[in-house]
Amino acid sequence: MISLLFAAFFGWSLLPGRKPLCLRFAERISDGILPDGAVPYCRRLTWIWLFVLLANAVLSFTLVLFLPGAAWRFLVPLLLSAVVVGGTFAIEKPIRDRRFSVAFRTSGSTASPKSIVKTFESLAKEVAFHRKRLADVLAKKPTFLSTVEPQHMYGTLWRVMLPRAAECPVDPEIILTPESLVEKMRAARAVFLVTTPSFLERFAAYADLYDIPRNCIEITTSGALLTAAVSAAAARVFGIVPLEIFGSTETGGVACRRQKTPDCDWTVFPPVKVRATADGRLEVRSPFSFRKRFTMGDGVTLAANGRMFKLHGRRDRLVKIAEQRVLLPELEESVRALPGIADAALCPLEGPHGTYLGIAVVERRVSDATSHQSEPGWAEPPNRALALRQKLLPIFPKGTVPKKYRFVHELPRNPQGKVLMSAIRAILLSNLAEPTVENITQTETSWSADFTFDQNAPYFKGHFPNFAVLPGVAQLGLAHHFAQAFLGKDFMIGCVKKMKFSRPILPGERIRFSIERRSESEFAYTYAKGETVCSTATISERQS
Repeated sequence: MISLLFAAFFGWSLLPGRKPLCLRFAERISDGILPDGAVPYCRRLTWIWLFVLLANAVLSFTLVLFLPGAAWRFLVPLLLSAVVVGGTFAIEKPIRDRRFSVAFRTSGSTASPKSIVKTFESLAKEVAFHRKRLADVLAKKPTFLSTVEPQHMYGTLWRVMLPRAAECPVDPEIILTPESLVEKMRAARAVFLVTTPSFLERFAAYADLYDIPRNCIEITTSGALLTAAVSAAAARVFGIVPLEIFGSTETGGVACRRQKTPDCDWTVFPPVKVRATADGRLEVRSPFSFRKRFTMGDGVTLAANGRMFKLHGRRDRLVKIAEQRVLLPELEESVRALPGIADAALCPLEGPHGTYLGIAVVERRVSDATSHQSEPGWAEPPNRALALRQKLLPIFPKGTVPKKYRFVHELPRNPQGKVLMSAIRAILLSNLAEPTVENITQTETSWSADFTFDQNAPYFKGHFPNFAVLPGVAQLGLAHHFAQAFLGKDFMIGCVKKMKFSRPILPGERIRFSIERRSESEFAYTYAKGETVCSTATISERQS
């Protein structure tokens, strides 16, 4: 009778104009946030439950008629119903999770990228939480603008699922340049900006060049940590302090903060529970996580109430150098605090005498909006590495001071703004040392900058006896290197065409380099001294 009653409810919901009962359950479980394909799936599942319940009713009725003894007539159908209903649930749940799930790749900033499968249910819970928390902002129906790719979890949640759940408009283009962002902000009534710390840093550096409308009502940022200086600059430019989201692909969002005061704590989201492990790492239990309990690589100090914490860098970057254990994130913070240093990344390398450290450094450049002139924070080549080493000696434990140095215009980062250790290692091991890079300008289709070449760079040696010039192969290699930085991806050169040399490039000269995207796979570059063109060529990407 119970099975027949439930079967009647399921069958009634399948009548024309009715909503299938399984769809009603799905909407309640996911707070109304459903994936594509949910409606036909729930209709089919309602039919399945109808037939299962009818079959269970028929079988139970048959057993009641033919089993001997009242006890058997009660117990056997009861146990059989439990097996049938429980078995249907057990079979359908993994099918549903597999049908409505997303595989994300972790950032790979400190190790090899991994594939993490998240169910739509866990993603929907996180979106529903943020929709409720930001209800006042979303009620204004802002246009979502994003600098983040949609295939990453942060992009999926914040530029795809949240605006869809809140019925807000979304600009489909991925914003790559400050000019594009300003143009789209002018076209919108109110803006919800989804971005990363690296984009905010680039935007704030040239914000004085633009007339920026004050219509941004919310900014979220995630991936790398936002520095207090960049947070303050963004607040000055947009009129709102960015909301930072701390989490991972594995755990989803864990905590948030707005840096209205320096070194403020992170506040844990209410549905999330955290604790510090014995080695000081953050353990997370969350409905947004792909696993019930997950230990992150970040070191923390929890507040007494357990709902706030301070971050202390990743504990999985603890390395042993010269018999001493050093935590690389703490040393990087000390390097960044030095005058003249904008950014730095340390990387352990292997040598004939064991592990040693290399460092990639971005010099701080002071520019104004009119001249764009810059002031290097260190002595001119070839003394930059020596000057930096002298400043690092008091900071680093004995025997751990970096032995290899590279000065770069920016650290290689993934779309979430995290520094890629594999790319840092490649830079340190390469002989293709970057020139000093200044006055960068970028559009949707081009990238240009002023280069000053170090006279002691390895590519000036051995080309012509007693006459140092920049070899064509080095020019091609540097063009390839900066084309990859401009595109934000690695690629192999398939073809070089129209290579022409008009004037030699000498050590110490300031040369204007520019590269322009001609098509999806073809780029043209130019080296010029003032109005005089030094060399040109066209390179094509190798097609797989």
